[in-house]
Amino acid sequence: MPPAKPSLPDLTERPGQVESSGGIDMGILPSLMGYMLRQGQLCVYQDFFHILATENIRPPQLSILEVVSRNPGIRPSDVAEAIGIKRANLVPLVTALEKRGFLTRAMAEADRRAQSLHVTPEGAEKLQYWLSIVRPHEDRLAERLGAHGRETLLKLLQTLVRG
Repeated sequence: MPPAKPSLPDLTERPGQVESSGGIDMGILPSLMGYMLRQGQLCVYQDFFHILATENIRPPQLSILEVVSRNPGIRPSDVAEAIGIKRANLVPLVTALEKRGFLTRAMAEADRRAQSLHVTPEGAEKLQYWLSIVRPHEDRLAERLGAHGRETLLKLLQTLVRG
C-alpha cells in the first residue's frame, strides 16, 4: 500500500516576491518574463517537493522516467535533449533511478557503443503512483489561473520555447 499523501501546502506562501511589499521595492523585476517564469517555477517546484517529500523524487527524475516509459530503448543523450538538460547532468539522475531499481541500461540494438534505457516494472508502477499525485497538484495550481488559464499558459510557454 502506498504511503499516505502529505497534507497540501498553503499556496499563498510563495517563494519570492512578485510585487513591491514589505518595504522591498521590486522595481522592474515583476515585469520581466525571466523573473516571473522563475518565480512560477519556484511556486510549482515548492509544491511538488512538498507533495512528494517522502518519495525522494525530483522533477527531472520524474521527467526521465516518463520519457523513457514512452520511448523504451531511448538513448540517454536523446533523453537529455528532450527534457533540456546537459548529458553530464543526466548521468547521476539516471544512476540514482537505476540504483533504486526503476531504470535499466543496456547496449543499444542499433549501435553497440551506445546505451539504451528501459523502465523496469517497479519503475513503471512508481511512475504511475507519482503521476497520480502530480496530476491533482497540477490541477490545484491551475485553479489559480482560472477556467482556461492552464491551457493559455501552456500554449504561451510552448510558443516561447519553440521560438
